[in-house]
Amino acid sequence: MRPVVATRLTRPLVVLAGDPAIRPDGLERELLRDGFQVAEALDLSELPARPALVVVTCDPATADCQSVVAEFDAARQAGAQVVVLLAGGTPEHLIHAAEAGADEAVLLPAERDHLLARLRARLISPRVMAHGPGLHDLRLFQVLQAVAIELHRDDMLHALVRGLSRTLGVRAACLLHTGENSTGRLVAASDAPKIRDAETDLRRWPEATLALRSGESVLIAEVAGHPAFVRPDDWPAILLPPPDLHSAAALPLAPLGRTIGTVVLRTMAHESPITPGHLAFAELAVAAVARLLETDDRRGAITRRQANAAHVDPLTGCGTLDALDRRIREEFERSRRYDVSFALVLLDVDDMRTINDRLGRDGGHRVLADLGRLLQRELRAPDFVA
Repeated sequence: MRPVVATRLTRPLVVLAGDPAIRPDGLERELLRDGFQVAEALDLSELPARPALVVVTCDPATADCQSVVAEFDAARQAGAQVVVLLAGGTPEHLIHAAEAGADEAVLLPAERDHLLARLRARLISPRVMAHGPGLHDLRLFQVLQAVAIELHRDDMLHALVRGLSRTLGVRAACLLHTGENSTGRLVAASDAPKIRDAETDLRRWPEATLALRSGESVLIAEVAGHPAFVRPDDWPAILLPPPDLHSAAALPLAPLGRTIGTVVLRTMAHESPITPGHLAFAELAVAAVARLLETDDRRGAITRRQANAAHVDPLTGCGTLDALDRRIREEFERSRRYDVSFALVLLDVDDMRTINDRLGRDGGHRVLADLGRLLQRELRAPDFVA
């Protein structure tokens, strides 16, 4: 059984390794104070999954620092940067550390504020890797910029899929909207750009099903023999994965905290596999696009309110029956298209006739006006009152 890697977006993780006796005093405390996660690791087997930065302390007089740095090559392959702190070394030792693969080497003792500033800079602006873009690389900005300039939600999702495919070098990238049971909608596909909102069977996408169940990103480094991709012999051929499928990843898209779909990345046998570095980049891109979709929804709600200004009841400040009729049609269309639900709430004022009899029509109008203002004040961006 091959493992499924599931991750959540968290604070960057800094791993402290090497000789703790020569580590600068207060380094761990200052990193924690800056909001980073910090963990200790004495050897490679103790490394937490996918750290952002590994800080290795080493004394060239007592240890082979090149070998120590080389031990953390797996962490570098997964997207981490390796910074070496050398106690009592020489400029030649700095060169040796760089040759061993360190992203940066620093001679100790070093002024603490200066050292912390360099480590923060590494965490803010990671290097670009051959195995996947840096987490805050310019290419992430380019993907988000392409999404942000689109005017319509569907076009934003297409731009996300195209951007991930191009930036990560993954030919098969797509976005699925989930439906009931095993049905779904294929909203965008990098290898079939003309596809928009096509019906699909989610059983063709087991990695997406895993991501939806867990609510977390999923990486399957090798699908051959993985339980999620094992199918009975009598399984319909149309539901089987491509025979040369090699690796797969799936990331939930959840604006406003509610999963509306899944971004799926796939590579074939003749292509480079998806790495944890790829997944980390895609996680940031998908999370940022979810925020853009939230903003777009709020902006659309405001625009609708302004457009409906001519259909506002002057007494209550709420929409008229004509405005309600139009909004309900819009919500039914949105529900069908994105397979999401909406709620319709009916309110009735108790004893309204008694109020009119006792206080007259003006008194009844005052009650309705106060109720209308109360409801408008409590509205969320997507809500509508008529």
